[in-house]
Amino acid sequence: MSMQMPLELQKEIRSLPGNKHCADCGTLNPQWASVSMGSLVCLNCSGQHRALGVHLSFVRSVTMDSWSEKQIRAMRAGGNRKMNDFFAKQGVPKFNANSIRDKYDNNVAEYYREVIEAARDLSPKPTTPPPQYQGKAASGGGGGGGGTT
Repeated sequence: MSMQMPLELQKEIRSLPGNKHCADCGTLNPQWASVSMGSLVCLNCSGQHRALGVHLSFVRSVTMDSWSEKQIRAMRAGGNRKMNDFFAKQGVPKFNANSIRDKYDNNVAEYYREVIEAARDLSPKPTTPPPQYQGKAASGGGGGGGGTT
């Protein structure tokens, strides 16, 4: 069953470490979410996430869209600081406006999506150790630059 996210749940999600700022550019009070990553992003970055395609980042408005229980579990399992700390530890380069695809279309981001999906689905986390960043080619994403939007 889908519902609009209640205010108390919005507060809970926004209170997760790092969620007061966009996970990508640092803008204060992000209003959008990458459910796939369990992170909050600003309006500008949400457009870039949409351009990545839903296979890399499924985007919802925190206030306007309806939310399923699974999507809410994904957001509770995530958090901007948790994701960015994980990426940094695995060697993913820091975000800049020209590299959002590099940040989310790689082997580390794929692994992190699996961690969030496991929490969302109430399944065990992946048992393999997290990979080190190897760029887009290592993710199986192929060579070309075009993705579906």
